Amino acid sequence: MPIELLTLLKFALLALLYLFVARTVKTVATEITGGRRRKNAPTPRPAVASPSEQSRRSRRIPRELVIHIAGGSPKVVPLSGHGVVLGRRNVDVLLDDVYVSDEHAEVMPDDGSWSVRDLGSTNGTFLNGAKVTRPTPLAVGDQIRVGKTHIEVRR
Repeated sequence: MPIELLTLLKFALLALLYLFVARTVKTVATEITGGRRRKNAPTPRPAVASPSEQSRRSRRIPRELVIHIAGGSPKVVPLSGHGVVLGRRNVDVLLDDVYVSDEHAEVMPDDGSWSVRDLGSTNGTFLNGAKVTRPTPLAVGDQIRVGKTHIEVRR
């Protein structure tokens, strides 16, 4: 083979090697920094669909929570005049669940009815499958999930 062709092939191989290294560095940098965000990104939808207040108010007012702990028997907690804090330490209702924060969620009185709010937990509080991001009214039949513990709202 002529020397000129071998030199050309060496430069082509070197260019491909630099291209490969540059793309690898770019990919790693994107993974570390989270990448670029689109300028015209759509506005995020609220995490909790807000049901109309009228339909929520017309439903029956809850009187108790039934806590279904994985592998244990259900525990009934009556809803009286004060709120109920759910969590793993120094709370009203202790939940033996590694996915529950020390002070995870609170079920609190709300203008004659009850609402649930997340207390800044790590894994979140969910009402009927939707993440709770603000105090949300409760109604009979609602399902609350904190960690792996399911809580049923009853009359």
